[in-house]
Amino acid sequence: MQKNLLQLDQSEWWILLIVLVSVGLTWFLYSIRNPAWNKRQNRILSAIRFIAIFFTLSLLLEPFINQTIIRTEKPIVAIAIDNSESVVARYTDSVAFKNKVQTLIEDLENEDIEVRTFDFGEQDSVRFDHPTTDLSLLQKKVADAMEGRNWSATILLSDGIFNNGSSPIYKNYPVPQFTIGLGDTIPPRDINISRVLYNRVSFKGNDTPIKVEVTQNGFEGREVIFNLTESGELLSQQKVRLNSIVQEIEFIIKSEEEGLRRIEVSTAVQNDEFVPENNSSSIFMEVIDGRQKVLIVASAPHPDIKAIRSALTSTDNYQVDLYVPSLDNEQPTDIYDVVIYHGAFAGRIRYQPKERPGLWYILGDKSSLNRLNNTVPFINIRRRGSQTDNVTASFNQTFSKFSLPENRRAFDDYPPISIPFGEYTLSGPTETLLFQRVGSIATRKPLFTFYDDGSQKGAILAGQNIWKWKLQESAINGNSDLFYNIVTKTVQYLSVKNDKQQFRFRSRGNNFSNLQSIFFDSEVYNDIYERIYGNRISLTITSADGESQDFEFIDSEFNSSFSIPSLQGGIYTYNASVKVGDKTYRDRGQFLVEEINREYLNLTADHNLLKNLSIRTGGAYTHYSNSDQVMDKIRARDFKSIVRSSESYFPLIQSRWMLLIVLLLFSTEWLLRKYWGGY
Repeated sequence: MQKNLLQLDQSEWWILLIVLVSVGLTWFLYSIRNPAWNKRQNRILSAIRFIAIFFTLSLLLEPFINQTIIRTEKPIVAIAIDNSESVVARYTDSVAFKNKVQTLIEDLENEDIEVRTFDFGEQDSVRFDHPTTDLSLLQKKVADAMEGRNWSATILLSDGIFNNGSSPIYKNYPVPQFTIGLGDTIPPRDINISRVLYNRVSFKGNDTPIKVEVTQNGFEGREVIFNLTESGELLSQQKVRLNSIVQEIEFIIKSEEEGLRRIEVSTAVQNDEFVPENNSSSIFMEVIDGRQKVLIVASAPHPDIKAIRSALTSTDNYQVDLYVPSLDNEQPTDIYDVVIYHGAFAGRIRYQPKERPGLWYILGDKSSLNRLNNTVPFINIRRRGSQTDNVTASFNQTFSKFSLPENRRAFDDYPPISIPFGEYTLSGPTETLLFQRVGSIATRKPLFTFYDDGSQKGAILAGQNIWKWKLQESAINGNSDLFYNIVTKTVQYLSVKNDKQQFRFRSRGNNFSNLQSIFFDSEVYNDIYERIYGNRISLTITSADGESQDFEFIDSEFNSSFSIPSLQGGIYTYNASVKVGDKTYRDRGQFLVEEINREYLNLTADHNLLKNLSIRTGGAYTHYSNSDQVMDKIRARDFKSIVRSSESYFPLIQSRWMLLIVLLLFSTEWLLRKYWGGY
C-alpha cells in the first residue's frame, strides 16, 4: 500500500527532510563547473559527501538499535549451612564436614544445576565460629540473593537449634526446603548453668540475691560444688545434690563498694561431661549509692515532719536527717542533696547549707514574708495584715517538671491548709504544681510552686499542716500514694543538679554484649554554654587487665555519636578529652560488656523443626548420616532450566564506531579531493 506525502508520520518527515538537506548541501558543493576532476570522480565525491552528511544529521535524531538477548538459566539450588559453634561442638572434624558438602556441590553440578553456598558469615567461608544461630536471617539472606533468579530449591544443613531471631517455620518460602539434620537429638551428659537471675543495679550496703538455674542430664544424684567468685576471690560456695533436670540455687552477697562488679558462677567439669564450656557464667552488676541525703530543718517539732519522713523512708533511696535549732546544739556538717525548711524564714532558723542543694521552703505562721521576698526573687507575697486563708489544692494540668499518678483527683478530697492572705506574684523561671482553691473556686494564685534559674532549684509551699493530706487520703483510699508521690518526686526533682560541664561524653548505656558495637554520645560547649562542633575528641578504652585502645573522632552538627567495635566480656573504663582553644576538658566513665555464649546452652538437636519445615514447603528431610540420599530426592524433582529473553536499546550516537565511520567518510572525501587535484 502506497502512502502519499500527507500520510507520512513524524519520523518519516524528518528522514525526508534529512535526505533533502543532504542532497542540497552535496549539490551546492559539487555542482561547480569545470572541476579539477572528471565526472566519474565528481560522482564518487558527491556520494561520499551525501552519505557523510546524511549519517551526521541522522545521529541528531538519536536512532537506536533494538537488541533481543536470549539466554538459558540453569536451575539454582542454594545450600544454606548452619556454621554456628553448636554444630562444631558435635562435629569436631570440620574438614570431613566440608568434604561432604563439597561432594554434594559436585553431584549437583553434574546434574547441570548451579549451586550457591550461604552461611552466617560475610564471606560464606563455612567456619564454625558463629556465636549465635538465626535461621530465619540465614533464609532471608538466601532469598535476597536469589530474587529474580531461577531459584529451584534450598538445602539447609542445621541441627535445628536457633537462639536468635524468629522460628524459620513461620516464614513463607517460594521453593521447597530440603533439610539435612546435624547433631544428635539425644541430650548429651552435661551440667549446664543455663540462666542467672540478678539485679543489674544494686544499692550499696544492700544484700543482693543471685539465683542460678542449673540443668543437667546424666548426673542425677551427684553432688556438685558451685562457686561464686569475683576477681579470683571466693564470695560464696554451695554443695548441691542434683536431683532434677532443672533446679535453682540462690546465693546472697553484700554490695559494699560502689562501682562495677564482674561475678562468675561456676562448677567443676565432671570427667564424663560432654560440654565444659557451659559450666560457668559471668554476670555484671553496678553498685550505686542511690540514697539521697535530705535534711529537714524545722523551727519546732511538727506533725508535717513525721509525714514527710514517712514518705521518704518508704523507699531505700533517701537518708533523712532532722535538725531543730531549739533542740540541737550543733549544726549538721554533712553535704545534703536537698534541704527542707519547715516553718521557713522564722526567727530561729539560721542554717546555711553547703554546695547549693535543692531547697524546699514550707511556710508557717511565724514565717517572715519579707525575708522570703528578699531571698527568692521569683515570688512576692504581699500580706494583708495578719490574716490567713484556708485553701485547698487545685492541680495544674499543664505542670511539666515531673508526672504524678492518675489518682490526682485525690487533691479534691484533701482538707484545707492555712496560708498567708494577700497578693501572690510570680516572675521568672517558675512553674506551679498546685493552685489555691477557695471554697469551690479555683484561683490562679500559687500554693505549691517550683523555680529553677539554672544554678539553683527550689520549691515553695505556702502553708503547713500537710500531714492532714496524708491522713485524709489514707482514710479514704486505704493508702497515701498521692501524698508520697508529691513528697518523693519533689525531693527527686530538687536533688538533680544542673550540669554545667563544657564537655560531656557518655556511653549509650552501662551494659553491652560482646556481640554489639559500643556507642558513645558527646557534647562540647564554649564558655557561654553554646554548643560547638568540629572538635577532635580523643578516647581511651582500658580493660580491667590494663590493656588500652585509643580512638579519635571529630564531632559534627549532624553526628556527635561515636562507635567502637565489639569488645570481649569484662569491665571497661573510658577516658575522653577534647581541646577547646587553650583549655583541655576531660570526662570519664565505666561500662560492662557481657560475654554471651548462647551456643553451648542447648546442644540437643531439634530435627522435628527441620522435618516440619520440609513438610510445609514441599521438600524432604534427611539425617546427616544419610545425606547422600538428598541427591536422589533432588533428581526426582527434575528441576528445569528456563529461557529468558531481554531487550536492550542502544543509541547509535553513543557508538564510537558510528562516529568513526562519519569521521572516516569526511577524511576519505578530503584525501580524494587533494589527490585528484582539488582544494
